[in-house]
Amino acid sequence: MPLQPETNHSSWILLPRKSTNSAVKIACYLNGRSHDGDPEGVLPLPPGSFRLENLPYLASVIALQTNQTGVALATGSGLMIFDARYGPGATFDSPPDTSTNQFDFSVPTNELPALRQVIAEMNLTNANDPEKLRAVQTFFARNFTYSTWQGLDKRATTNASPLTKFLLTSRSGHCEYFATATVLLVRVLGIPARYAVGYAVHETAGSGYVVRERDAHAWCLVWNRQTGMWEDFDTTPGSWVAIEGRNASFLDGLSDLRSWLVFQFEKLRWRETNLRQYILWTTTPVMVVLLYYIFFKRRARMRSAAKTETGVPVVWPGLDSAFYRLEKALAARGLPRQAQESLSDWLERVLEEPALANVRQPLRQLLRLHYRYRFDPQGLTVEEKKALVQNTDAMLGALAAR
Repeated sequence: MPLQPETNHSSWILLPRKSTNSAVKIACYLNGRSHDGDPEGVLPLPPGSFRLENLPYLASVIALQTNQTGVALATGSGLMIFDARYGPGATFDSPPDTSTNQFDFSVPTNELPALRQVIAEMNLTNANDPEKLRAVQTFFARNFTYSTWQGLDKRATTNASPLTKFLLTSRSGHCEYFATATVLLVRVLGIPARYAVGYAVHETAGSGYVVRERDAHAWCLVWNRQTGMWEDFDTTPGSWVAIEGRNASFLDGLSDLRSWLVFQFEKLRWRETNLRQYILWTTTPVMVVLLYYIFFKRRARMRSAAKTETGVPVVWPGLDSAFYRLEKALAARGLPRQAQESLSDWLERVLEEPALANVRQPLRQLLRLHYRYRFDPQGLTVEEKKALVQNTDAMLGALAAR
């Protein structure tokens, strides 16, 4: 739905007849393009936003429109800096769909068996909406964990969907799994629900906050029949923020500096600042820092190259995995791995040999341990490393006996 600015040409009302004192200044880029070639993108708004301020019409915003799911799409300058007023209560997304399509109750038929099996575990007899939601929250809190790694799950049937595997066997995944499962469970329980995506803002930066790609999040919105409003309903374990934080690089400081420089440049480019007269004074020390960083990295690469030339090996995690001995043994039996063929594809091809029928499962388990040793940031425990070596030796012995 297209919106029009107020008479001051710098404020836009998303939801009338709502007022709070809470406000936040937001800076974001519009990385998309409209049909006319102008910058365009979705505005990152806090929940309960109802009014945008300090967005001059035609100078910053050419067009602003919203849809029934609570998304605000802006067309204008490539950089948007504005104030968003927000607060608890009503939101500008539409009530649940009561048309023939019943969008907010839709559930894929292939997921229904798993969803009904999970609901049966909850024992929800004659429960009202709040009791159903509490049961769903408790179910995920007691039985599920957060993880960014999705390994092979041999307990699930081969034709099971990823969501069915998540609900019935693995019970571990990232926020998209929790959000999708929660939305569908709540819908089956007769409560309107929607899938929401955005960012969890938690990291301070000076007097403000910084939002990174690893802060991206997904959750569920449920319809409160008593208040007539959409409410957040997040079943993802709260540990997800700390787990994602482990992916932080020690170079985040330098990355932040680069982002800040780009931001200052974009502010000048899109006339969002009056620092133009100080640009030379500002960039001189920054260029010194950047040149030092470039020189430092070049020296580090030269030292690394020198070590390689002198024969000092570069050690990567998992290169000493015992599984490689098993690969060589099978290659010697006429089953080599082809160029550009992954270990998992090669092993499945090898296991088609009738002579290896009795060792298929142990070989697959060894491959999973190997992959964790090579690519899982947490690696293997001491006991798991011993198991990888011992089981590989046992498998080599079995192959030699054959």
